[in-house]
Amino acid sequence: MLPNPEHSITSIAKLLGVSPGTLYNHIPDLQELRACRVPAQIDGGTR
Repeated sequence: MLPNPEHSITSIAKLLGVSPGTLYNHIPDLQELRACRVPAQIDGGTR
């Protein structure tokens, strides 16, 4: 879910029962991870 920008950080954090800040603290490269996501049309939409 994290690499997919269709899911907001807030919604992922809520699903996990943590704050968005916690995600950013524990995944410091989160914005970079989202920036280098492979588009769905290339990988078959499996992400």
